[in-house]
Amino acid sequence: MDNLVVILLVIVGILAYVSLMTYLSRRKILEKYNMSSWYGFIMWRTGRGRAFVDLLARPKRFWRGYAALGKAICLVVMIAIMALLIWEASLVTNIPADQAPTLDMLVGLPGINPLIPLWYGILALAVGVAVHEIGHGIMSRVAGMKIKSMGLLLFIFPVGAFVEPDEEALVKADKKTRTSIYAAGPATNIVLALFCAFIFSTVMVGSAEVAHDGPVLTTVYDGTPAEMGGLRTGYQIVAINGTPVSYGDLYDLAAPAPGSSMSLTYYYQGEEFTTNVSSGIVVLSISEGLPAAESGLRAGMIIYSINGTVIHNEGDFRAVLNELTPGETYELAALQYDAATSSYVASDVTNITPANRAEYVSGGANMAYLGVTSLYLGAGIADPEAILSSMAHPFAGADSLGDFFSGSLHYIAMPFSGLQPLDGPYRDIFVPGGIFAGWDNDVFWVTANCFYWIFWISLMLGMTNALPAVPLDGGYLFRDWIDSIIRKARKGLSEEERERYVSSITYVFIMLVVFLIAWQLIGPRLF
Repeated sequence: MDNLVVILLVIVGILAYVSLMTYLSRRKILEKYNMSSWYGFIMWRTGRGRAFVDLLARPKRFWRGYAALGKAICLVVMIAIMALLIWEASLVTNIPADQAPTLDMLVGLPGINPLIPLWYGILALAVGVAVHEIGHGIMSRVAGMKIKSMGLLLFIFPVGAFVEPDEEALVKADKKTRTSIYAAGPATNIVLALFCAFIFSTVMVGSAEVAHDGPVLTTVYDGTPAEMGGLRTGYQIVAINGTPVSYGDLYDLAAPAPGSSMSLTYYYQGEEFTTNVSSGIVVLSISEGLPAAESGLRAGMIIYSINGTVIHNEGDFRAVLNELTPGETYELAALQYDAATSSYVASDVTNITPANRAEYVSGGANMAYLGVTSLYLGAGIADPEAILSSMAHPFAGADSLGDFFSGSLHYIAMPFSGLQPLDGPYRDIFVPGGIFAGWDNDVFWVTANCFYWIFWISLMLGMTNALPAVPLDGGYLFRDWIDSIIRKARKGLSEEERERYVSSITYVFIMLVVFLIAWQLIGPRLF
């Protein structure tokens, strides 16, 4: 209820703000301060920034070379983003309706997209938009065009900047000049994104160190020993029954008998805590119609033994599966939780007949397959060194285009995995080292997070604006490029016929882009 009240107050506040700005605009009060309003978005114009842009534009030879690079960047990104949209569209029919993306997830604005942290998002958006517009402004001045005005774009608070070139001069300019100006915005966003990614990964995260050598809990499932023992995502296990453990130790840990209580020490927010949990391999889910389901195994149970071998850890479980023959029946003992005694007791499960993994898993080996997912303690774990490496070296070991593509997606998707912004318990696991040794941990990670989100927002701005759809920069680039191609391919066409061809192709691509984006929202809900 409290959240609903806050949401309603925010909506009322925004409506009041928009109404006020609209009133001030109609009364021409904003004009006195060189401002104009469009549904609450305020353009505050000033000529003061033009001297700064003129200063930046002085090395004209450099910027002319940069213009050629910018066009190449836009062409590559344009092809890549269209290929990505088409690929995503091909996957739509396989996405369940309840997992389909929502409109707010497709809008890359802080405060709307729940994935983007508000204050990091506002900073990144302001920087990204400012750099985008300054890129346009620099190329306009290199071409000798006047800048009518510059200024800030505000919606309650500053959300970016803008540059207004002389549009009449832009239309009359030759294509080489015009495309240089159009390409400068998206290309500069991409360059800024790559620079910030380098600072975040190589300079900052590359200097960070793991504070404690122990496995980090990435997921704690409900109704498992880990959850009942009070463990949570981000906790770092440092000892079991008083013995220090590392990530690799859990695979062949000399753990107590399955279902028995053990002492577990973990690190959280700079302090160590101890709790008691029940040891064992926990069943998380089973597939209907497969051996685990037919044997009577259920989610939440602990596997005690198979074929007389007690299962203490993940290593024991994998070793036993390698020894079993598909199609033969083996003894199986499992434990179930008894709420009355707050302990695990024997279940009625007695045997299991494994299937052949090769028959159910594409590319699977000929070995025993139970059709069950399981984890030690019922919690997902990760190596802290691996977490740090995934942020600092996303392309480590990549030796193919597919590996590079996967690494890029993982890097961009870090917000989905809880690694951006790196906050809460995760932040305490890693400490600044190298040239940043001695920095306050919070200051270090806030700074690092800022660089990541400037990378993320700038990349989204650059890729979005590179789409071949007018009125985006990429749309105007695409239109001019198509015009040049048709001029060379169909030299006998009149101006009117050529313009008709260009307009038709441009319109088709606008519709294609709109369809590919809308299909991600609509498609999964139709099947």
